Amino acid sequence: MIELLPALAVLVAVFLILHSRNSQSKTKVGVIVLGDIGRSPRMKEHCLSLAKEGFDVDYIAEKGSEIHPNLVTNKRISIHLMNPYCISLPRVLNLIVKPIFQSIVLFTMCCRHFWACSTILMQNPPTIPVMAVVWLVSRIYNAKMVIDWHNYGYTILQLGLSSDSTLVNIAKKIERIFGRLADDNFCVTNAMSLDLNDSWHIKAYSLHDRPSVLTSLTPRQRHNLFNTLKLKYPVFGCSSRADDDSITALSRDEDGKIRRVDGRPALIISSTSWTPDEDFSVLLAALVKYDQEWTADHPDMICAITGNGPQKSYYQSKIAELNMSHVKIVTCWLEPEDYPKLLAASDLGVSLHFSSSGLDLPMKVVDMFAAGIPVCARNFKCLKELVIHGKNGCVFEDSDHLGRQLLQIFKKFGSKENRHLSILKSGVEHFRKLPWHYHWRHVALPVFDDEYVFQDYGSEEEDKIPHGLSDFGIPGSGLPGSGIPRNMI
Repeated sequence: MIELLPALAVLVAVFLILHSRNSQSKTKVGVIVLGDIGRSPRMKEHCLSLAKEGFDVDYIAEKGSEIHPNLVTNKRISIHLMNPYCISLPRVLNLIVKPIFQSIVLFTMCCRHFWACSTILMQNPPTIPVMAVVWLVSRIYNAKMVIDWHNYGYTILQLGLSSDSTLVNIAKKIERIFGRLADDNFCVTNAMSLDLNDSWHIKAYSLHDRPSVLTSLTPRQRHNLFNTLKLKYPVFGCSSRADDDSITALSRDEDGKIRRVDGRPALIISSTSWTPDEDFSVLLAALVKYDQEWTADHPDMICAITGNGPQKSYYQSKIAELNMSHVKIVTCWLEPEDYPKLLAASDLGVSLHFSSSGLDLPMKVVDMFAAGIPVCARNFKCLKELVIHGKNGCVFEDSDHLGRQLLQIFKKFGSKENRHLSILKSGVEHFRKLPWHYHWRHVALPVFDDEYVFQDYGSEEEDKIPHGLSDFGIPGSGLPGSGIPRNMI
């Protein structure tokens, strides 16, 4: 019986190949991410854009956070969820068991749901084992394999190990080998497109993240949000009139009209997963500097930090030790619908993201721009592709630099003499004029549809898209390996 297993395996493989070639649809795409479906915003946007262009999508991801309702309600998108790996084993044994277990689960899921797909799109990282599995499945089903490079998987592995670790070197070789076997590639920055080409001879189109949904609030909506938040986070309420819904820490209802509270505090916001790659001591030190150098020309400040993660309790204890007179810090965990609202209600965002490769960009900054607020962002290699210093935000090197920026941006806050925020906000508005789907059609759609030729829809919104947006992050398609946007060639 054992001798028959190789022959049986060959017969199964032949059946799968013949079955897929007879059943394959050019309008069916498989999308896979070995991660929390609720924390994979870019792959969500891929799915929605594919569906909008008439493709049927099978989306495989792990269970976790709440699924975005636009995915759930879209009739062209079928969601297939895996249980995340949660077997507790000694670390050395886990390094062997985890990829084998995940390979079996992934291969089974892909064979079950991707048999009719003409293209399979995967997110990288994670790399192991998903890249090898997707390559194998795409060859069995004669489908095109497309990788969306968000970062290098091996550089993330380096965060917990040394760069010369055997495991890191093995992971790097696997990533390079299977990455070069892909039929097409996207990546998140021009810098990554250039690096993939120079280092591994991989041609990748630059597909920058852009806002998909723009968030803005009326004064009444902002006031209602603060009234809702103050029930759980008193810092948003008026300390002397906590039960009075006509007034919050930042706004008041006066004869049916919402007005700002006299001398209202500035509201800044930062989001985080509280992991070691974001050093929040930088922000805390900057706020201490702001508090110490505060003058009558500056507002008091509320700093909201959203998110959950392993280091949250550690930083909460550090925050509790701070003794500041003009700055209040609140750590929040918000409902999904309240997060973009609080962004839109804020005056400024802060990003402490530091790329493990220096080649990816923080999605949180795109979220902040989508909400219409400028950002102070920690500098790294390719940040200039998103944040242009002095135009749509400010770039800082350390806590002292960030502290000085906050003091400058909020001097004479609320008066006509303060032009810093208005200048930065006008740059953000310029950025918001190029939406995700317009950009996606230009760059990504030709990869999924060989016969597609880019043309404007002529919609009212797209007619508003100006030329010369390359001044505020590069919107065009990077020709593979060039890192140069198509509209600049």
